Amino acid sequence: MNFIKQMERINTIHQLISAERTGSPTTFAKKIGLSRSQLYNMLDFIKELDAPVRYCKKRESFYYESSYELILNYSLKTITCDELKEIYGGFHLRPILLDGAMVNLQ
Repeated sequence: MNFIKQMERINTIHQLISAERTGSPTTFAKKIGLSRSQLYNMLDFIKELDAPVRYCKKRESFYYESSYELILNYSLKTITCDELKEIYGGFHLRPILLDGAMVNLQ
């Protein structure tokens, strides 16, 4: 999954939880284009960021048990060959970014 798309999805999840407009887990998963199990994986990730996420059967919505703000910042920068050499100690191998993992071709 594309990193930026994943960050946008987490932000959407946060906004829906904050507004208490998620619906049931199945409905929530459909809203954001995930399976139910993938939704719970994303919620587990958000909980690892100390988010007090709970689910209310009566309201049929996820909500934050206490006030919680999630701010995601990310930036991308292209680098020159000279900067690349400095980062990798003079090696001329160009790393490839594959699904968040750096891989060098040799």
